[in-house]
Amino acid sequence: MKLNAGGLSSLVIGREKEIQTLKAYIGFSQHTVITAPRRYGKTTLANKVLDELKDQYLIVKLDIFEATSIEEVCDIYLNAIYKSIGITNFLHNAKESIFNLLNKFTLSYEVEGIKIGYEISKESDLNKKIEKTFSFANSFAKLFSKKMIVFIDEFGDIEKFGKDFIKKLRSYMQTHESVVYLFAGSQTSVINDIFLNKENAFFNFASLMNIDVLEYESSNRFLKELKVEEKALSENAIKRVYEVTKFHPFYLVKTIQEGYIKALFSSSKIIEKEHINQAVEKILDDNNAYFESIWQQINHKKYKGAIFKAYCSKDMEIKNLQMSSSYKSQLTKELRSESLLSNDNKPTDPYLSIWLNG
Repeated sequence: MKLNAGGLSSLVIGREKEIQTLKAYIGFSQHTVITAPRRYGKTTLANKVLDELKDQYLIVKLDIFEATSIEEVCDIYLNAIYKSIGITNFLHNAKESIFNLLNKFTLSYEVEGIKIGYEISKESDLNKKIEKTFSFANSFAKLFSKKMIVFIDEFGDIEKFGKDFIKKLRSYMQTHESVVYLFAGSQTSVINDIFLNKENAFFNFASLMNIDVLEYESSNRFLKELKVEEKALSENAIKRVYEVTKFHPFYLVKTIQEGYIKALFSSSKIIEKEHINQAVEKILDDNNAYFESIWQQINHKKYKGAIFKAYCSKDMEIKNLQMSSSYKSQLTKELRSESLLSNDNKPTDPYLSIWLNG
C-alpha cells in the first residue's frame, strides 16, 4: 500500500471484525455502545462505518463533550439532524431568514421538516424543548422515509447534566423505531454504570462493543506492505514498532509518521529500526507533560503508583509488593475503571509504560 505522509491519519487498520460487527448490529437496528480507552480509535471506527452507510441512512453526529448546558445539547443536536440532509448551521440560518431557507425546498415533507425544527428552536420551556428535540430525530427520519443513525460521541459526559436528563433521553429514544443509536465513550467505569447498572435508565438499552488494540496479523501485514512516499519499513523496524506500540491505534500511526520523518532527514531509502527508536524518543519528549499529569493522578493515592508501575514493568511483580491482597485488588480495580489497565490488567498506554520505565 502506497500512501503520502498525511494519509496515515485517516486510515482504519486491523479493524475488519469490528467493522463487520458494527454493521451487523446496525443492520439489526440494535443500539450499540463502543467503549475503549482514549486514542483507541472509537470515533475513527464509527466514522468509517457511518461513511460506508451514508447512502442507506441519514447520518447524525452529536458530540456531548462540546455542550456546556442541556439547552446547548438540544441546539447542537438540532443542527446535527439538519446536517444529515446537507443543511449546515440550521439554527443560524433559520434565525437569519426562515423564508430563504424554506425557498430552497419544494417538496412538502422537506418544507414541513424545516417548519418543525424552526418551532422547536423557538421553544422557551426547557423541558418541552428537550422532549421536542429528542423526539424530532424519529419524526424527521419518517418524513424523509429513511432510517437514521445517531452517533453520540463521549456519551459518558452526559452525566454532568444529571440523572433526570438521562432518564428523559431514554424515555424518548426507546420509542424510536426509525433511529439506530450508536454511542461511544472512553470512561469505561462511567459507560458501564450507564448501560450495565440495572438501577440506571439505559440499562440493557444497547449492546456493548469493547475494542482493544489492533489485531496483530492484519496490522503486521499492513506494515509489511506499507510504503510512505515510497519508503518501506525494514523487518527490524516493523518488529520495533510492535514492541513499542503493541499495535495501539494512535501510537502505531504516530510512530510510523515520526519514523518516516527521521528517515527523510537522514536521506534513507527505507525506514530503519534506528529511525523508529528516534521517533520513540521524540514522542516521549512531546508527551512528557501529559505523562507527568497522568502519573501525578495515579500516584496521588498511596501505593497506587507502585501497583501501576508493577503492571508496566517486565521485572517487578505485583505479588512482591508489601500490601494486603485485598488492597492490591482494590487498586487494580480502580486502575481498570479509569481505563489505565485493560480487563486483563495490561497497561492501555504503551508509551506511558515506556516513560515510567525510563
